[in-house]
Amino acid sequence: MQRPNSMVLWKAILLTALCSTAVWGLWWWGLVHSPRTQVQARARASLAEMERTIARELSRAETTGLALGAWWAQEHASLEDPAKLQSVIAFLEKGGMVTNLILGREDGDSACIVKKDGEWNLILFRAGLVSRRLLLREGQWVAGQGNDRETYRPQERHWYRFGAALGAPAWTPEAYRFFTTRAGGFSYVVPVRDARGRLEGVVGVDVSLEELTQFIWDHQPTPGTRMVVSDAGGRLLVPPRIPEMLDPGARVDHQLMPVPPSFPEAEPAGPNAVRAPVGAFIAAGGAYAVPGKPRMNLHVAIPEEDLFPGLRPRRIAVFVLALAIVLGVAWSLLDVHRRFVRPMRDLALEASSPSTDDGSSEDYQSDVWEIKQVGQQLRVAGRAVQERNRLLNQVEHSQRVDSVGMMAPGIMHDVNNQLAVVLGQIALCQTLYEDHPALQPRLRQAEEAAAKCSEVLRGLLDYSRPDPGEREPMSLNVSVEHVVALLGPVAGPSIQVRKDLDPESPVMFGEPQKIQQVLVNLGMNARDAMPEGGLLTFRTFRSEGNVCLEVRDTGCGMTREVMERVFEPFFSTKARGKGTGLGLAMVANIVAAHGGSIRVDSVPGEGTAFRIEFPCSLRKRGETRAAAKAEEGLASPYTK
Repeated sequence: MQRPNSMVLWKAILLTALCSTAVWGLWWWGLVHSPRTQVQARARASLAEMERTIARELSRAETTGLALGAWWAQEHASLEDPAKLQSVIAFLEKGGMVTNLILGREDGDSACIVKKDGEWNLILFRAGLVSRRLLLREGQWVAGQGNDRETYRPQERHWYRFGAALGAPAWTPEAYRFFTTRAGGFSYVVPVRDARGRLEGVVGVDVSLEELTQFIWDHQPTPGTRMVVSDAGGRLLVPPRIPEMLDPGARVDHQLMPVPPSFPEAEPAGPNAVRAPVGAFIAAGGAYAVPGKPRMNLHVAIPEEDLFPGLRPRRIAVFVLALAIVLGVAWSLLDVHRRFVRPMRDLALEASSPSTDDGSSEDYQSDVWEIKQVGQQLRVAGRAVQERNRLLNQVEHSQRVDSVGMMAPGIMHDVNNQLAVVLGQIALCQTLYEDHPALQPRLRQAEEAAAKCSEVLRGLLDYSRPDPGEREPMSLNVSVEHVVALLGPVAGPSIQVRKDLDPESPVMFGEPQKIQQVLVNLGMNARDAMPEGGLLTFRTFRSEGNVCLEVRDTGCGMTREVMERVFEPFFSTKARGKGTGLGLAMVANIVAAHGGSIRVDSVPGEGTAFRIEFPCSLRKRGETRAAAKAEEGLASPYTK
């Protein structure tokens, strides 16, 4: 019955997800994608219109320069009679963005037609000095006043030198700052030569960046549009129309300088490439690369709000409404999952495998009373089965250990008897083959190996003898030597077991079998902590009248959290089935029963050290009984 309900729930979730996707898709298409597409198209159209406008105005400047060059050839560049310059006025009306017209002769005479304060000024220079100044009033040149100390030598100017080296009219390759002024722009130069090809002079037509800026600002598609022009080297030619650029001085300071980071809409873009929105703007960029004209990078950024007023509030309102609907449906589905689906799934899992390993006793998170009651009963039954299986495993393991312990002394006694025979035969061979010196070293090695094996077996026999529970004077060094002999073969070849014994260590009062049990447990734990090998050291010393023992390894170490619980019964960090968690608890109880203390120090990744201190003084009978109670677990005064 659970499978159909689950499928119905998943179908409802799938249908809700599809509906939510459709709602988000319609919102994105109608209020995000479609307006952006229209703004992008408008930006591309504005970019193309700006390219055509710049090309038209630059062509008008070229026409003005060519016309002045033709007039020069016809009038022979006579600058003495202002009446002959009357025909130049017609060229000024065709200039568009032209700010300066300069006629420079090779002999040093020149005429500069400059647009200043909205009026055209004609300044005649002879040999670099001002000879006459005229103003254009009602279509006629009239005498004017100005600075007569002003000088102008065209041969020293960049545009003149550039044009003199050419054989045909051309634009300066890049914008530059005009001489004696901070303003910058482009120059169209027309070299004038006689019939023999000798240079007579150069005609220069200046297009200032300020005029170009005003012209582009006047042709913006919307009030909030930002148009930026930069050259191929990334220098700013036309800044965007923003409040900080409305001051002419600020514009002049930024022109021909690297594009500031505050103009993100002027980032380099490929030809006619449409980029991602910049804030509330949709940007388009392209390269203006008309043959024979200056190369420029054009950028347009149009705010969505200019073309679609009130679009942002509508987006937010529809988005919030759609989000509320989706969240409401999602909350309803989660509530159904929390109250019905998850409890029923957990009940099904626990019913199929009631003997769980976690042993948790948490209640099912469901408001349905029947589900809650069934879950509680299943958990009670699961814990009972788990506890029963655990006790059966412990009983089975204890029986196996007891049977091995009962058989071990007999087996070791028989093996020791056989080793005695082997040692006897080796001794006989040594006597019989005294005349064979090459065999004697090998026989001695065999004898030493058999003797060492016999010594290990005797240690195991001593360790397996029943413990009478009586305390006696004993040497801690002797117990360490017996345990080191036992642990050597068990530790393996990758672990080196060392002993550092104090020869003057005093005699203590204790139970040798229990002390050896402590040493074996600590040694086996150290071996398990060094799976890749290491160094295990047993050290005895004296401290403040006490007999001290230190067991140190170079294993994996322990964290502070593990050290705080290391002596708790049934606490183990080993894998399941590889430890009972009782070894160190038993060690702590035995140490406490002998009136001693144990402390552990460990650094993760460096190793662990256990330090035990035993008193040397004899204990009274009553103290012995108190220690026995502590050994049984009634008291455990160890330190960490």
